[in-house]
Amino acid sequence: MQFIAWIFKIFFSLLGLVFVLGMLCILLFSLLFGALWSLVRGRKPEVAVVWQRYQDMARSKTSFGAWGTGAKNEAEVVDVEAKEVPDVAKPQDRLPKQ
Repeated sequence: MQFIAWIFKIFFSLLGLVFVLGMLCILLFSLLFGALWSLVRGRKPEVAVVWQRYQDMARSKTSFGAWGTGAKNEAEVVDVEAKEVPDVAKPQDRLPKQ
């Protein structure tokens, strides 16, 4: 009976190892494919963009919970002057008369 239990342990250990290695291969393939695809399109790879944003936020020296509160918008607001638009001929007036 111990022999069968030992065989099952080895079998399921190998099965788990194959699963983990397969998932790592799929992850590596999708990462490389995404990087190549973004380079073909002339864009920066998404992994690089996410890593750059993380480093920018980490350099700002704010606590991780206060990332959204650190931005201050000091842009000047300019009002727009309203102008009167003359009446345009109705589409019914443009149609040829029958």
